[in-house]
Amino acid sequence: FLTGAGVSVAAGIPDFRSPGGMYDTLRPDLLTATQMERRAMQMDPTAVVSWEVFRQNQLPYLELRRPFIRGVLAHQDKNKDAYRPTLSHFFIRVCHDKGLLRRVYTQ
Repeated sequence: FLTGAGVSVAAGIPDFRSPGGMYDTLRPDLLTATQMERRAMQMDPTAVVSWEVFRQNQLPYLELRRPFIRGVLAHQDKNKDAYRPTLSHFFIRVCHDKGLLRRVYTQ
């Protein structure tokens, strides 16, 4: 399978580039980063996922992605799961269960 961000977005996980996504909501001042790293992220939000920043300091990326890594989001309705598997997820799972899944490539 070759999938893209649409599978995750449909599951309730915001993508990186869209309004409300990770780059749009980035607040470098709240991250554990040096002043130089914060300036770089303010000028270009993609710096938070750059190898240059990550190899020196993994904390900005990990702090930013923590809610997604842990699988929790603040939701208005506390009784709802933050993430919902989509038909794509279920189909891939069925293929896995039947021994038909070889690989999943995703962006």
